[in-house]
Amino acid sequence: MKFVTLVEDTTKCELGAEHGLSIYAETEKHKLLFDVGTTDLFIKNAKALGIDLSQVDTVVISHGHNDHGGGLDAFLAINDHAVIYLQEKAFNDHYTAKKTGPEYIGLNQALKTHPQVKLLDGSYVIDDELQIYSHVTGEIYETNKNLLKEDKTRDDFVHEQHLLIQGRKNVLLMGCGHKGVLNIIRQCPAAPDIVIGGFHLYSPRTGECLPEPVIMDLAANLPDAVYYTGHCTGDKALEILTRELREIHPLMTGTVIEA
Repeated sequence: MKFVTLVEDTTKCELGAEHGLSIYAETEKHKLLFDVGTTDLFIKNAKALGIDLSQVDTVVISHGHNDHGGGLDAFLAINDHAVIYLQEKAFNDHYTAKKTGPEYIGLNQALKTHPQVKLLDGSYVIDDELQIYSHVTGEIYETNKNLLKEDKTRDDFVHEQHLLIQGRKNVLLMGCGHKGVLNIIRQCPAAPDIVIGGFHLYSPRTGECLPEPVIMDLAANLPDAVYYTGHCTGDKALEILTRELREIHPLMTGTVIEA
């Protein structure tokens, strides 16, 4: 398996970066996208890397925020056959709380009825390689407190889903890990060898980071795996995790992972 980070908040090369996430993956059976960033930047970066996104057969959108699904319109303009999996509630209204009032950060709701979109209500097995799981239970980090659902109350993230890819190694793809990275890993259908995605230990919109003792406790409890993280993990949190863990690496635009 091969994973190429098409979009992330930072870049390690000449490719562009934006606040968002998009990962391209090739498995034995699939060419897939996990999230599509905020704009069409993931398409531009893919072209620069020689990746033909018109050949993608599967798209998984991790949750209903526009930094993960904002590029969906652009993808549909270049691909007319890929199946796009989202939780049904991903198309609900989603907001971030600001001093000026709630700001919409949801998806283009007109795409909810698009023929390539497949709406889910919970977990779903695509085939023997790909398994989506959702409705993870457990405590949600305080760094999510400014994120709101349609009634302007605190989001419970039932619209969040995660992708387990099973092969020679088990790879877990997360978007932001809003439901808590430990909760997500512990409820994964198979123990992951590699975990890729954001941990949401930091809020990009408020600048708030979880206290160091909380991050150190997380590090002490993370199971053995190789971790690649960025986006909403935060520089300070990543620095602490890197100090405490041996197998953790920054995720940036252009990062390539072989599994």
